[in-house]
Amino acid sequence: MSALNPCLLSDPLEWRRVARDVVGLKLEPIVALPTSRIVGLEVLSVLATPDQSERYFHQQSAEESLALLQAQLATLKNRLPDANLFINLPITLLTETELFRRVLPLLSPGINIEIVNPDTLFSLPAASYHRVVQRLHLLDRRHCRIWLDDIDETQIQRFLRSRLTLSGIKIDKIAFWRLRATPALKELVSLCAHVAENVLIEGIESNRDRECALKAGAGFGQGYYWPSVGWPRK
Repeated sequence: MSALNPCLLSDPLEWRRVARDVVGLKLEPIVALPTSRIVGLEVLSVLATPDQSERYFHQQSAEESLALLQAQLATLKNRLPDANLFINLPITLLTETELFRRVLPLLSPGINIEIVNPDTLFSLPAASYHRVVQRLHLLDRRHCRIWLDDIDETQIQRFLRSRLTLSGIKIDKIAFWRLRATPALKELVSLCAHVAENVLIEGIESNRDRECALKAGAGFGQGYYWPSVGWPRK
């Protein structure tokens, strides 16, 4: 993987023109737990008010999500050509035909696509649900890797019956913190492994967390234990 370049981004004002309140981006390492080797980078936005991130992205329109994704990938395309990138993709960019048509050229073979709020898939009308499934199959045929983001022990039950073509599952950090001292964490990892080959646990903040995730059977980890690289730097 190429070395990270601290000059990736220019003025934060340029990001504000793309999406309100966004002032930069950061790359969070995806780490192979058995070897502690960085094997990928998740692309995340940096907000002027970080404590409002969850609310901000929940309220973001599909058009705003697409504009931000375009800016992120344009920034990284020529600067980290060898990076194994993980990007976030809202369900709305899969349900709306025109938006999906505009997303498709951005997604190069090998890119990792994290489906945001994947449980909303089951609340879609039948026609929209089947449209999303067909488009996930299309992305798989184009050699994109599909991951479900922020999965817990309740959500995974629904995906056990869905038969989606998936590359990986990311276990939600809150679920990890709640279950890490119990046998239920290993059970959750096992269920996830029935849905997808790769299982990642979020929220790793210490070596003890890393060992706990590894013992539970997860192959990958992500969290503050491995610092992100962000731009602009303070």
